[in-house]
Amino acid sequence: MPVHASIEDARADLGSGLLLRLHAAFLGLREGQILRLASPVETLADELRTFEGATGHGLLSVIDDPLRAGWRLHYIRKGRARTDWAPDGRVLSAEAAPALAFDIDALMPRRLWLYTNYNCNLQCDYCCVVAGPRADPRNLASDRIQSLVDQASAAGLEHVFLTGGEPLLRQDLPDLIRYVTDRLPMTLLTNAMLLRGARWEPIRRLIEERRPVAFQVSLDSAGPTLHDAHRGRQAHARALEGIRTLRAAGARVRLAASLPEAHLDEIPGLHALADELGIALEDRVIRPIALRGAAAEGEPIRPEDVAPELTCDAEGWFWHPVSNDPDMRLQLPADASLGLAMAAVRRRLEMFSAEQAVRLDRFVCG
Repeated sequence: MPVHASIEDARADLGSGLLLRLHAAFLGLREGQILRLASPVETLADELRTFEGATGHGLLSVIDDPLRAGWRLHYIRKGRARTDWAPDGRVLSAEAAPALAFDIDALMPRRLWLYTNYNCNLQCDYCCVVAGPRADPRNLASDRIQSLVDQASAAGLEHVFLTGGEPLLRQDLPDLIRYVTDRLPMTLLTNAMLLRGARWEPIRRLIEERRPVAFQVSLDSAGPTLHDAHRGRQAHARALEGIRTLRAAGARVRLAASLPEAHLDEIPGLHALADELGIALEDRVIRPIALRGAAAEGEPIRPEDVAPELTCDAEGWFWHPVSNDPDMRLQLPADASLGLAMAAVRRRLEMFSAEQAVRLDRFVCG
């Protein structure tokens, strides 16, 4: 985890001078940057949770100091998690749910995310789930996908997202698209680089059938420099080729960009390119990089910062597709039903409802 400022204090708690040092340190940080506080004081983590509720600065994690016995490292984010970027480059945060009175029913998931596989033809340096060419595919079995889609339809969920990894690497993907779209609208997340030959023809036929499927393609910049720096040489050109192939076939295409704060100047160019490609305004997703998975920089986002988007992979259920890290996992068997997963989400929302520091903003993955 990147650290932008540090405090070490062997004695102080918030009542004996540390509060002033924290205040001074945060004055020197920008929103979203991280302070590391090293201390052996056993009660400090509880005090910092009270501090979080009063100030909004998020306590991200507390770990044992590997170099000093009895000491602990407390990582604190300045301010709330940034979960979206406005089109003109301003920070845009969804309106936070009231900490003690949010509507749990309104926050319950309406969409189902499925990580179909974790192998990928790219190895992006900020991939939130560390997918790549050498990753264990961890394929979500086709019969499990079909069962979950049936359960989602019966439960009244409204949309299914298939993501990875790169779902186009699955030989059964056309059959999965057909199965899902017979029941619910769906979005396929892809880098669009494999839409040719034997992989493309069955996808093209499904598009011609006018099935309710959108293709969400990752494109981080209007030109190749930034996109290729994160994703690999020629990735931008090949993604654009894939987008144009999809558009020529009549497909609905969504454009998704992940941008660090230092590159918000890319946003106008991305909108101009989307206009040129005929991508509707509502089909443009521009979001921060999350400090998860392979990312070395980005927005530190905890489960309590984001509203739930029910997600499943071959290993089980988790809170949100932004991360499959252990803290995002729901404590359920890998083969648990969608109903049990929804109940687990509700229990966590009920737990969050009593916590002053809960945000539950919308982090837009799709």
